[in-house]
Amino acid sequence: MPLPIGYAGISPLYAAGEVENARDSTTPFRFVESLHSLGQWISPHRLDGLNQLLWTQESDADKGIYRCINRYADSLTESFAYSQEQ
Repeated sequence: MPLPIGYAGISPLYAAGEVENARDSTTPFRFVESLHSLGQWISPHRLDGLNQLLWTQESDADKGIYRCINRYADSLTESFAYSQEQ
């Protein structure tokens, strides 16, 4: 199922008041489009910790990326690497 997870800039960052008819003339402005990702239901018994359940924000203003991320897959990769070392 597709999930909206944030925005990606499709224009440069304009100075406050530079874009006509913007809602707020005191804040810098950038045209964006929605970012989507694929989601999967994970049963709570498969989680190793609360970190895998929570979403956090991540942004890179230079690249124009503003998104929410979940580290569930990263933690699985780390667990797999650890089990291979043993």
